[in-house]
Amino acid sequence: MRKNRSTNAPPPNHTDGSVVISKDVKQNINQIKQSLGEPFDFISKIYSFKHTAFALCYIDGLISTEDIELNVIPPMMDWFKENDSSRDYVIKDFKQHIQIPKKLKTTTEFSEVLQALLRGHVILFVQKGTEAFLVSDQRWETRGIEEPSSQTMVRGPREGFVETLSINSTLIRRRITNPNLRFKSFIVGEVTQTTVIVTYIEGLVNEEALNIAFQRITDCQTQKVFETGMLEELIEDKGYTPFPTLVDTERPDVVSSALTEGKLAIMMEGTPFALIGPATLISYFQTAEDYYNRFDLATFLRLIRFIAFWIAFALPATFVALTTFHQELIPTDLLISLAAQREGLPFPALVEALIMETVFEILREAGIRMPRPIGPAVSIVGAIVIGEAAVSAGLVSPAIVIVVSLTAISSFANPYYSIAGSARMLRFILMLFAASAGIFGIFIFTMIICIHLVSLKSLGQPYMAPFAPFSIKKQKDTILRFPLWWSKRKQRRNGEVLK
Repeated sequence: MRKNRSTNAPPPNHTDGSVVISKDVKQNINQIKQSLGEPFDFISKIYSFKHTAFALCYIDGLISTEDIELNVIPPMMDWFKENDSSRDYVIKDFKQHIQIPKKLKTTTEFSEVLQALLRGHVILFVQKGTEAFLVSDQRWETRGIEEPSSQTMVRGPREGFVETLSINSTLIRRRITNPNLRFKSFIVGEVTQTTVIVTYIEGLVNEEALNIAFQRITDCQTQKVFETGMLEELIEDKGYTPFPTLVDTERPDVVSSALTEGKLAIMMEGTPFALIGPATLISYFQTAEDYYNRFDLATFLRLIRFIAFWIAFALPATFVALTTFHQELIPTDLLISLAAQREGLPFPALVEALIMETVFEILREAGIRMPRPIGPAVSIVGAIVIGEAAVSAGLVSPAIVIVVSLTAISSFANPYYSIAGSARMLRFILMLFAASAGIFGIFIFTMIICIHLVSLKSLGQPYMAPFAPFSIKKQKDTILRFPLWWSKRKQRRNGEVLK
């Protein structure tokens, strides 16, 4: 009767009310089941030997059962066979003597037991012990390392991040074997309890940006975080901006390169995308492949990206401004051709451009959301069919179809989807300015955007660096990429450091 009262008695508490580990393993198991609501995937096994017993608890699917059977249970049984389990020192010195080839921690707090259990740890309770042993054995099905789908390249490594944080950190450690590489973990989300890691190289990182990142992640007040895009919105600088202020990437080589440049990276469990900060506008036009190719080819490709971004941003607005207000700027032969195309059309140039741009954005979004085998085909064929039908029906001119098509192709030339999305949104506003005041309206809106960009900050650092504030020394890797041997490096000669 005394034993039953002990088993069914409420768990012991600290003076602050928190539940502590019971000396009865069955009571601990019942407490876990009660706290988790009798989960179907909770597994508990009790092993008895001589005068004592121990219990293993875990969530099915989060751990490797083969490792438990090979690396945890046999050492436990050997320990009890070699020692008198009725003596107190067996429990007291358990952690120091037993040789389990896994990461082992102890706790007396039941809340820590629940958190460890849900994160893929094996919980070990020993009869008469007031501590729980947390055996790290996370092992679940993961996606294999593949080439990133959002940032493909011709030359360079084919590895990309996956949804498992431990694998992603390993991919970075393989590239940076510096002992100053640091990983600091946080828990974000009151409900989801998502693990977030900030990685940086101590001694190289921008300390101000690092402290700001730490503070903002710590101060996050949210119920759920599932992707780094949600975290980015929570920690970015205050004030609205259509431009991204943190670089997102799936590539470990991009993150590793950023860390060596004094930046930091933010990774999260459950997503292959990492955030890099502080970000600058120029960083969205640079790719890792720029450094794998010759400097002259890399410079040429960067210029192409800048031109493509400006076309995606301003070409439809320029067409509207020229055809509406500034026909004198168009060559005579081209003006006659455009006038002939527009004869009998029911809509002005602005409405034409808005209709065609909206239709293409719908087709683009439909192509992304549709099943992969038919999505690209539908978007391409749909654009061709709708464009030809609109021209044949006399709704739009052939020229606007060319302008919209060139604009759409140019938006795909940028290596980062986020900055291309900014151009896609802003060009609709720019078209309204062009239809209102022509080239002068384009100039006014462009100046507003430039002033806004200069005022932006990323983790407290200027967004337009190294142009504003201007730094002549940092112009070697902005629009142009100078040869790698051009940069000054520290050299040692007879024990003297030369710059």
